[in-house]
Amino acid sequence: MQHDFLQIEIEGEELEELYTDLICLEVELDDELASSFYIKLTMLALDGEWSILNDDRIAAWKPVTITAGFEDNSEELISGYITQIKPDFSANPEDATIEIWGMDASVLLDRVEILKVWPNKKDSDIATEIFRSYGLTPDVEDTTLVHDEAISTIIQRETDMQFLKRLALRNGYEVYVQSSSGYFKSPAVDDDAQPVLAVHFGNETTMTNFSLTVDATMPTKVSMYQIDRLNKEVYEVNVESSTLMKLGSTDANGLLGLGMDSGQVYVSMNSTSGNAEMKALCQGIYEKAEWFVSAEGEILANNYGHVLLPRKPVTIKGIGEVYSGLYYVTHVTHVFTSSGYTQYMKAKRNGLHTLGTENFNVGNGLLVGV
Repeated sequence: MQHDFLQIEIEGEELEELYTDLICLEVELDDELASSFYIKLTMLALDGEWSILNDDRIAAWKPVTITAGFEDNSEELISGYITQIKPDFSANPEDATIEIWGMDASVLLDRVEILKVWPNKKDSDIATEIFRSYGLTPDVEDTTLVHDEAISTIIQRETDMQFLKRLALRNGYEVYVQSSSGYFKSPAVDDDAQPVLAVHFGNETTMTNFSLTVDATMPTKVSMYQIDRLNKEVYEVNVESSTLMKLGSTDANGLLGLGMDSGQVYVSMNSTSGNAEMKALCQGIYEKAEWFVSAEGEILANNYGHVLLPRKPVTIKGIGEVYSGLYYVTHVTHVFTSSGYTQYMKAKRNGLHTLGTENFNVGNGLLVGV
């Protein structure tokens, strides 16, 4: 079992006194939402002054960096800003507390609604330009298609972050800010898996309260029809397969009974510039819907000895041949209290059964606990 590690910096300086007064710290990391943190501290009355309360560093929009993990394996969980402060002066002064909330740097992209025209641009060009305007380093995957203003022009009528999410959806991309970088790219499903998580695996167990859901109603076909306004030609696009790596050998179609049709959705109320854009939109919708397995559980962090992160795959074992295998992590809440360090995770999967290439390198390598 490893000893956990926590570091809190405000304006680049570590505040040692925070650890003494710390009641609880939570960092939520999510694949669709901005990362956020929550800190609860005791607030003591000393010499007629409340500790912490008058500290100039505990103020709105002060930059905060939280690093956590273990002595030999730590990760920066979040780099962002304080957005909310709530002192609570209890009837008993000894019970007075102060709560601090904050978000990652994407909060800066989500404060002002903008009306802007983006002619002759690729979605990836737009993402790069927006990230750079906030001083972020772009990590952007090329979207290829240029939106020619002679045919159509992209118009922004929302905040920069809302706009980027709209562009990401039609490309099947993720968009987020992490540390000093802005990301606009396909899910990293084929990245190296994070260290194995084990459920009910004797001394090797790293997870408790694990559960999962298989939703057989998810659509498996996405289609779109559109009439070209210039030549009146009817465009048709049908998407029935994914460009993402399958994390299991049986996809949603493999669950269908004899004679059953695949689920079907038709995209409507969306205007595109032609076949290429229709294909990208339908592909993006398909790949968002293909995750028909969802899971969640609690990780005994000190037993696990690693910092689990979202937007990366992880191997889970101890839950049988059908469900053991690779999962894509969508959410992790890192919690530090007087009871220790706990991680709460959520994950998804676009397949069942194993692929045969997984590395179940914990304990005896079995898929069922002993």
